[in-house]
Amino acid sequence: MTEGINPKKRTTIYVDPNIHKQFKEICEREDVSASQKIEQFEFDYVNAHCHGNPQTLLQTHFNPPNLICFRCKGKFRQLISVEYVSGYLAKLCSECLEKDRKRGIVKKAKLK
Repeated sequence: MTEGINPKKRTTIYVDPNIHKQFKEICEREDVSASQKIEQFEFDYVNAHCHGNPQTLLQTHFNPPNLICFRCKGKFRQLISVEYVSGYLAKLCSECLEKDRKRGIVKKAKLK
C-alpha cells in the first residue's frame, strides 16, 4: 500500500471510449489530470449522498419509476433527451438538465 498523507488506490472502470477521449483532452487543456477530476467528482458525490436518500414517497411503490437518468442514475417515470455541445446524446432528469444548462453544455433538449 502507498504510504503518505493521501494514499491512492488504482482501480478500473468501464466508460464510453469517445467520452473518455474528450474528457482527457479537456483535462489536458485545463492543465489538470483526469485522476484529479475523477477524484474531485467522487469527493463531491460522496459528500452530497453520504447521509442517504430522502424519504421515499408511498406512491413510488404503486407506480415505480423505471427510467434511469444518465447523470445521477436516479429512477424516473419520464426523462428528457439531451444533445450536448460535444454531440453526445443522453437522457436526463429535469434537475440534471438544469444543472447542465447552467454549465452551458446543452445544445438542445426535448421531452419524449
